[in-house]
Amino acid sequence: MDPRRTFWLALLTYGLLSIATFAPTAGASQPGPVAGTVGSAVLVVGAGYALVRPDRAGGPEEWNLVVVAAVAGAALFALGVLFGAV
Repeated sequence: MDPRRTFWLALLTYGLLSIATFAPTAGASQPGPVAGTVGSAVLVVGAGYALVRPDRAGGPEEWNLVVVAAVAGAALFALGVLFGAV
């Protein structure tokens, strides 16, 4: 898999997990979870667009620290959600 697709998949994964984390607690009286859900949805839409139209979205062209950080961050967040640390 190329680094650009890997980068956007990591961001898509992070966004989906963030929605799953914030959405259940979102309510009109709590603006934080609502903002987190909306921000995560924007991230999911952007990453989804980048995966569908990689020629127009851009992204990392080679394996570098940015790609590794995105993948590691998404993996660590997934582990945190899995074990209830977040």
